[in-house]
Amino acid sequence: MNSKFDDKNIYNFWESNGYFNADVKSQKPTYSLLMPPPNLTGELHLGHAMQHSVLDAIARFKRLQGFNVLLLPGVDHAGIQFESTFDKKIAREKLSKQKLGRDKWLEEAWKFKDEVYKSVSHTWRFLGISADWSREVFTLDEGPRRAVYFQFKTFWDKGLIYKGPYIVQWCPKDNTAIENVELEYEERKEKLYFLKYGPLTLATARPETKFGDTAMAVNPNDKRYKDYVGREFEIETLAGKKKMQVIADSAVDPKFGTGVIKVTPGHDFTDYEIGKRHNLPIVTVVDKHGKLTEIAGKYAGMKVLEAREAMLSELKEKGILVKTEDYVHNVAVCERCKSVVEPLISEEWFVKVGDIAKEAIHVINADNIKFLPKNYKKILVEWLDSIHDWCISRSLWWGHRIPVWYPSAQDARSGKVANAKISLESPGKGWVQDEQVLDTWFSSGLWPMSTLGWPSGDKGAFDSDLAKFFPWDFEITAPEIKYLWIARMIMLSKYFVDDIPFKTMFFHGMLRDLEGRKFSKSLGNGIEPQYLIDNWGVDATRMALYTYAIPGRDGRVSRATLDERGKNFRNFGTKLRNVARYIIDLKQPATRDQRPVENGDDKKIIEDLEETVKKVTKNLESLELHLAVEEIYEFVWHKFADKYIESTKQRRADAQPTLEHVLKQVLILLHPFMPFLTEELYQKFEVKRESIMIEDWPITKI
Repeated sequence: MNSKFDDKNIYNFWESNGYFNADVKSQKPTYSLLMPPPNLTGELHLGHAMQHSVLDAIARFKRLQGFNVLLLPGVDHAGIQFESTFDKKIAREKLSKQKLGRDKWLEEAWKFKDEVYKSVSHTWRFLGISADWSREVFTLDEGPRRAVYFQFKTFWDKGLIYKGPYIVQWCPKDNTAIENVELEYEERKEKLYFLKYGPLTLATARPETKFGDTAMAVNPNDKRYKDYVGREFEIETLAGKKKMQVIADSAVDPKFGTGVIKVTPGHDFTDYEIGKRHNLPIVTVVDKHGKLTEIAGKYAGMKVLEAREAMLSELKEKGILVKTEDYVHNVAVCERCKSVVEPLISEEWFVKVGDIAKEAIHVINADNIKFLPKNYKKILVEWLDSIHDWCISRSLWWGHRIPVWYPSAQDARSGKVANAKISLESPGKGWVQDEQVLDTWFSSGLWPMSTLGWPSGDKGAFDSDLAKFFPWDFEITAPEIKYLWIARMIMLSKYFVDDIPFKTMFFHGMLRDLEGRKFSKSLGNGIEPQYLIDNWGVDATRMALYTYAIPGRDGRVSRATLDERGKNFRNFGTKLRNVARYIIDLKQPATRDQRPVENGDDKKIIEDLEETVKKVTKNLESLELHLAVEEIYEFVWHKFADKYIESTKQRRADAQPTLEHVLKQVLILLHPFMPFLTEELYQKFEVKRESIMIEDWPITKI
């Protein structure tokens, strides 16, 4: 090994010797960990740093225990996010999708992908992550591409895929449909508008969608409006007088506003369902760019908020607007770009997932998967129990293109699928492929399988060498993607291979600022991991993060609190260096005739070490890394350094074997958490293996 013990040289030493690589031919018991694929354009943030540090600690611990470990890394193509980033880049170059065309755009996008990956890939390594980089997978690689096609064709052949105009959540900025679970909700103070509709007054937060109203609705049990139900009234609108019926539907909340609502089936999910039950027509008022359509007359072409403000004076003038009240409510925004989403009707592809979800519920209820914390089992079951069909199409160019081919361009434009063919490649001359791509989670949901060579063969098996690593022993994620990713992995794994995707699912808590807010660029409250590493080093940063690695428990941090912990663990590392210097560099050779002397202090430190090994092993097995870190810290600093080493200074030669034994065991115990420092100090020993990574985990006698 290079005598210069910096992190880069140590990491290169590990990687070049193949210590990270799983051995598919090994007879050792296996232990597999699947790295959640970071987004291609994502910078490493504190959450990633903690997540990856936890994965690495478990992987290193299991290797030391004698397991054949596979920690498999990968990268997600991140459809919406990547496309948005790339479009901004080419816009600065005075280019656009329209100017380039699809083929040229994709050619340039792949070049950009390579540039981005080169600039960020090192950030996924610099924390010391001992992943098998030889097996790294990208979600648009050929393997996942085949897996996605297999999934789509299977669903198609089973009659589970359909296409049609349905209401979806639409992001006007990203210009694509998104799932409900890809929304965030911001509390906003807006206005509630009370509008006169014939003899009735109703309340709405969205007067601009008035042009799309096709009925008024009340709750059937609301006695105030019993005599109005079924009757038709002439009402005043901004487009002239219009007749509108009053219907009764149990979805109406009699406590909201006046108890009367306007039904706009084209722009509200509840209204859409009411409309289906009462055969109401659908009128589109807001288009996919977030602007009012021609149906809005002189307000056509205006953005939603602009139109809302512009029509107020006319609403007052015509006596339609009765009054306004302050109204605090949650507004749905796109989790990626934070734009207000618009429910609207769009021609999309869907998968029927009801029966698939039921099978996933059976798997979860059978307790075949260990959830940390335990309450996530119930949370996932409740969501799966009320799941709706999955909208799998996205109006993007970056991603897995939907493998549906139409006989002609006219068929493609009309969306008729009666004569369509399912194929990865063109079926022949004249065939036109569907323009849309598949939801990112359509490929990420297959991640536990596609990373292990699935589907191998027509029936969908694993690569024979990699099959031993499935189901994965350990998976980790942030709670916010429990529905988007975790639930889907369970559903798809059960459906396609009739097994669980992983044995243990660890939901780490979120790191937030001191006010409990998520870190974001807009708030300016973020803390970059690189800042902590520059100040305190990789090992100290990892140790600081482990103190927050409690399943399901959010941590509130600031630069000051993390600096305090980083400094503390940097000092701990310095203490350990001084201990190693005393024991090894300042070693005093024993005299020729000297014999070991039984000493009470030696016996006590060995007993304390055994107890520490026992506790740390238990903490790691139960994935309570924060407790393991505390145990090692307490033993090294107070029991070993402050007490035992001080007691040996007057009998140094006698104590030397015990000193060396304890130090070596401490380094092995600490290696999963502080890999660089422990390797550096381990190399000081005369009797050692090539690397601390191939040492044996201590076994207790008590």
